[in-house]
Amino acid sequence: MKRLLTNMMAIGFLVLFLPYTMTLLINGRQGIHREEALPDLEYEVLSCMMQEDHSWMADGTLDLMAVLYRTECVRKDQETGSRESGPEIYDGNYSRMYDAVVRTQGQVVTIGGEYRELPYHAVSAGRTREGILLGEEYTYVLAVDCPEDKESGEYLKRYQIPEEVFAGALGQDLSIGNTEFQRDSSDYVSRVLSQEEEWQGEAFRSLLHLPSSCFYMEESGEEIIVTVKGKGHGFGISLYTADRMAQSGAGVEEIIQKFYQDAACITLP
Repeated sequence: MKRLLTNMMAIGFLVLFLPYTMTLLINGRQGIHREEALPDLEYEVLSCMMQEDHSWMADGTLDLMAVLYRTECVRKDQETGSRESGPEIYDGNYSRMYDAVVRTQGQVVTIGGEYRELPYHAVSAGRTREGILLGEEYTYVLAVDCPEDKESGEYLKRYQIPEEVFAGALGQDLSIGNTEFQRDSSDYVSRVLSQEEEWQGEAFRSLLHLPSSCFYMEESGEEIIVTVKGKGHGFGISLYTADRMAQSGAGVEEIIQKFYQDAACITLP
């Protein structure tokens, strides 16, 4: 009786899952997801998207990311003549990523008719940074007010760093009172000047593993209190603001034109 029951369960399992098994054997992963074959470029874009966690984004923001990744793939292909992609990480968001690639198939961004680097970051410090700080070739990257970024859970962080840890990270003791913190027009630290050394703002924040170079420091006993605004380098698109815009109905082109001058979204022939 027990063997009969086991056999009946096994037969039931085969009847239930055989169609899916055969589909997988015949068509591979695409059969299960009912995918249509895409050009190699689109699979490269999908691979890039699956290497980061975009699960928090609205569908419109995923469309934006697909266009940004595709633009970078085409730009690098023009520069090097070859394409490289990292390992694919398939998870529960695969279908959403795939759909974003299909919805935006062939769409790329040009700046004044050329493919240019399109920087972006997670959350600004309330205003993105002027591209000229990166060099003359980045003047198309605009400084944009992003007041909604202040509502992000990643906007404001506060750290208490023991003085010995602080000194160890920098390789020297640092008196906050005798240190000059130069800032750009968006309030990010562009340069740190001490009596013994000078750092670029991004290099300084990297040494301390801070989420942004928009930071303030004060001494408190044997600790340094560091308050940080934003997450990322602050140049180009703030993804938090872009996501809020997408949720409000803004399209990809409207978003990119907010952050990049002379930007256009075109479709490859």
